[in-house]
Amino acid sequence: MANPFGANSPNLGHVKLDPILVIVGGNELLKDRAVDYATRLKELGKNIEYIEFKGKEHGFLTHDSHSEAAEEVVQIIKRFMLENSH
Repeated sequence: MANPFGANSPNLGHVKLDPILVIVGGNELLKDRAVDYATRLKELGKNIEYIEFKGKEHGFLTHDSHSEAAEEVVQIIKRFMLENSH
């Protein structure tokens, strides 16, 4: 699923997907791809949550794992997992 919307990819409209969390830095070089991925899955009716950290670069979570933003990411992931575990 490296490119789920590529030319030879199956139609994901009929595929059951677990809830998806997309977290991206606002200055991420591939942010447009993340936005497109989240938008297209949402249009297919998939349960997806998109969160953008304005002003953050790729890897902001691991580059400064003790930052306020990193702590916020951990809390978002925790909440997402708790809300979506059955």
